[in-house]
Amino acid sequence: MLGVAARSGLRCLRTRHLAPGIVQAAHMSGSSTTHWKAERYVSVVTAGAIGAAVVAPSLAVDHVLAVVIPLHTYWGMEQVFLDYIHVKALSVIVGWALKLLTAFSVLALLYFNQHDIGITQACKDVWNIKRDEQLD
Repeated sequence: MLGVAARSGLRCLRTRHLAPGIVQAAHMSGSSTTHWKAERYVSVVTAGAIGAAVVAPSLAVDHVLAVVIPLHTYWGMEQVFLDYIHVKALSVIVGWALKLLTAFSVLALLYFNQHDIGITQACKDVWNIKRDEQLD
């Protein structure tokens, strides 16, 4: 009996130092695992798209960013709300507000990419504001 407890305690000590998502993935199954994998794929695509925007900016990269950044933000904020909002009615209202805000963000960013300078150029312009003011 003590050996089992010691072994399980040792296992907890070893997994406690891993990233929380890795430990969590070991205890999930079915659609939770699929969702967890999708979150990780979107994170990788987001990192790759940001790198691509720096190296080779294009309308396609801006469109990818317009979708993955709000999606990544949605999943992160959804977890924050699930952790801190425990009133069912409020949880439903906030959940729908987050979905609407995310959908609006995607559409607004796609419109901005298509009809204005795009996400990448906007970030470059904001980045260079201070330098441009110093040159004047």
